[in-house]
Amino acid sequence: MEKSINDLWTKGFENSNELTTPKTMSFYNQKSKLLLEKIKKTYQTDNKSLIPIAILFAIGFSIAGHILLGIYGMLIIISLFFFNRKLLINLENVHITANNYDYLIAYKKSIHKVISATYKLVGFGLPTVLLIGFWLYFRNTNSYLGFVNEFSSLKLTLLFLIVGSFISLAGIAIYKIANNTLYGKHLKELDSIIVDLKSIK
Repeated sequence: MEKSINDLWTKGFENSNELTTPKTMSFYNQKSKLLLEKIKKTYQTDNKSLIPIAILFAIGFSIAGHILLGIYGMLIIISLFFFNRKLLINLENVHITANNYDYLIAYKKSIHKVISATYKLVGFGLPTVLLIGFWLYFRNTNSYLGFVNEFSSLKLTLLFLIVGSFISLAGIAIYKIANNTLYGKHLKELDSIIVDLKSIK
């Protein structure tokens, strides 16, 4: 089904008599369903991959002698899994209307809300999570104790803010690249369908 619809889009309608609005809208409806299914499947696969990562994280750090850090990392990753799943449920709850154009517009807005929520999580949550993780890893080492004793509370606070800001910017950049790699093509195709449907209207 997917191949046949894409072939029709690639080759176009050779017979101008086929360019009737009901038939054209039927093809766009089918193409839209296939595209949204791709986005949903990609999101689900991406999110489910967090579970084995969480398990490996816990096992790896526990073997290395950092059981507390392993449990902490596993809980954070599992929390991210449920956070993403909630966002996916919100996507699935987009109200389906009789008008395919309006539905795709609503779906696109929901996707951007998901992306915006993830940007906020990465920007504010990632520095906090990583800094706590670093503390759990180094807290009992001589180098950490010497480092803390060397600086005043003000300097330590400024240093943590600088490091946190760097982690935040790096995390946002990495997420942007990953998001574009996984969903960039699908989102461009969604925009293309919306533009075509608008011209038909």
